[in-house]
Amino acid sequence: MGVTFAASSIFNVGIAVVAPVVSLALALTILGIYFVIFGLSTYNLWYSQDVYRRRLHLTWTTALFLISCLGGLASATSGMLDLVVEYDTMRTQNPGPFVQYVTQNGPQTALVGIAYTCLVVANSLADSILINRIYLVWGSRTWTLAPPILLSLAINSVGLAGTIMRTKGFSNTALESNFNLELKGINFGLGFFYANAVTNFIYTVLIACRLWWLTRGDSTFSSGERIQRHKLTAAILLECGVLYPIALVAHAAIEGNLNVISTPVNLTPCVILLAGLIPTVIILRTCQGISITDAVAGVRNPGSMHSQSGSEESGHIDEK
Repeated sequence: MGVTFAASSIFNVGIAVVAPVVSLALALTILGIYFVIFGLSTYNLWYSQDVYRRRLHLTWTTALFLISCLGGLASATSGMLDLVVEYDTMRTQNPGPFVQYVTQNGPQTALVGIAYTCLVVANSLADSILINRIYLVWGSRTWTLAPPILLSLAINSVGLAGTIMRTKGFSNTALESNFNLELKGINFGLGFFYANAVTNFIYTVLIACRLWWLTRGDSTFSSGERIQRHKLTAAILLECGVLYPIALVAHAAIEGNLNVISTPVNLTPCVILLAGLIPTVIILRTCQGISITDAVAGVRNPGSMHSQSGSEESGHIDEK
């Protein structure tokens, strides 16, 4: 008697059922948190007239929410389709529908394309928010603004190229050229994840180091107690979006080692949602007046802003 699908290394409960269910559960948890954070930020932006560039922040959060939710939903739906097809294959021991599904499936191709396109777009918007934070604490210094902007454009271009290749190749993997194109797109995607994590870490360092420098001797931010300094450090890291690059590295590590992980959980929907959630948390802190970045830059109340010239240590930046 031959080896059945249920006993094979490809068709097993861990891959076919457990991994998609865990992925969906994680995505729904993050989505629930995202709904709450987005609702709070929208309410604050709508009714708080003293938030600097209120309309821009509202546009950012709304666009991120719609794009991230669309991408996360598409990716989660794709995972559920995988679950249904693989489970049905194990149940019936009929490989026909599975072969057809993995070689040429229009709905799945569309879902993959939508999910990864939304990830690139959401990531671009998230980059723009972090670059804006860099501007707030560093001012219009070319040497601090130009590299992050150029890096963001280059890396997101790689991500978009990888998405196009992956989607085109996945449309019909029965063709060898398409199969190779899909593999190339996956490699581009892995490069996008790792490079994006490094870039976001650079953003984090730029913002965090500047905030630390500006607050190190300020009695407003330092009470002389060790625990207060720890809280300040945690707040700075939160505002720098440090959780997002960690999620990117975890996702890339799993996707690049699918053959050695017994239960490879797809973190794509989680990463897409986090691309929108993390910047929204940053903006919510601005709305609530507890943002370290805005306190240092003096931008919560436009009327209190003044020119930075001749006062680099003050951290107050004239933004018009």
